[in-house]
Amino acid sequence: MTKLAALLFDFAIKIGPADREVWFRAMQTELEVIPAPQRLRFASGCLAAAVVWRIWTPNGVRRVTQGSLVGACALLAGFATIHALLGTFGPLDPIMTGLALAYAAGAVATARWGFRGMTGFVLCGVTLNTVLVSVWAKGLGEPPAFVRALSLEAYLILATFLGIAALAHVVARRLERSA
Repeated sequence: MTKLAALLFDFAIKIGPADREVWFRAMQTELEVIPAPQRLRFASGCLAAAVVWRIWTPNGVRRVTQGSLVGACALLAGFATIHALLGTFGPLDPIMTGLALAYAAGAVATARWGFRGMTGFVLCGVTLNTVLVSVWAKGLGEPPAFVRALSLEAYLILATFLGIAALAHVVARRLERSA
């Protein structure tokens, strides 16, 4: 247990912010006087503090949010690709293929340009979704139920992505101001 607690402390020092290293060293020294059964819990708490301090910075909030949004877009692109390849709505359904490409583009834009890329992706997605459904409704009659459902789902997903990006931006800005 003592070796594991020491390993946790070493890891906490490595991942924690450099300006907190003195605090971690003090806690590591304090570990010596803590009863053996409680050392692992104490070291785990210090590791949790290191993770929080590393993430709860303007750059940490931006990176975690950006990575989460890229992952979500990539996951949705994968799901849409599976539907397109399996022919859920017909073999190589153009709607699902287009949706997969759009989410892949969103993942790339967010990975490359961060929140601005996500915002651009969302605005393009909402515009494209609106135009396609409007054109379909005017030219081909009433869109099939699954197209309406996909359209509504896309609006909700895009709005959620935009909300997450905006919230992370606000949190990062507040963290910058408070520093």
